[in-house]
Amino acid sequence: MDYDRFAPLVTPYTGDMGRVAAALVGAADAEDAAQEALLRAWNGWGSLREAGAARSWLLRITVNVCRNWQAGHFGTHRRRTEALGPQHDTIPLAGSAPLGTTEHAGALDLRRAVATLPADLLVVVSLRFYAGLDATEIGAILDIPPATVRTRLRRALQVLRAQLGETDPAQATLRQRRGR
Repeated sequence: MDYDRFAPLVTPYTGDMGRVAAALVGAADAEDAAQEALLRAWNGWGSLREAGAARSWLLRITVNVCRNWQAGHFGTHRRRTEALGPQHDTIPLAGSAPLGTTEHAGALDLRRAVATLPADLLVVVSLRFYAGLDATEIGAILDIPPATVRTRLRRALQVLRAQLGETDPAQATLRQRRGR
């Protein structure tokens, strides 16, 4: 294999891989999971047929590594709900608000709420909001129809809204006008 061809193909997507891994296995294990995904990508590079599909291919590998990680195949345990340490800013998960601000506290609340989602909802939220994929791309990665992806996203957002309370000022204003 030719590293000079592999690296430029993979490098633009390592941030997405890290964010998805952090959302799925926690910030503490994200770097290791992403590195394992890169190793698997290197070993399976010959199976990539089109360079244009590299992002989806890499994120599929990342999701599969994280599923194995969660199942305990790497001798670790899930640490998504551990207290955040000083390393929490190394992988931007829920925005980059300055420390100590209301926005930062809200971002931490959001991260905690996302971490409690069931696995099927967590993976679609991670791929949609941390990697920026659309329903069709997520469906291709997870081998499910795009409509199922949209349903899971809708369900996940409902769960998050219920956990976090109403945080959208536009919705609150609209409900106040309606008298609810």
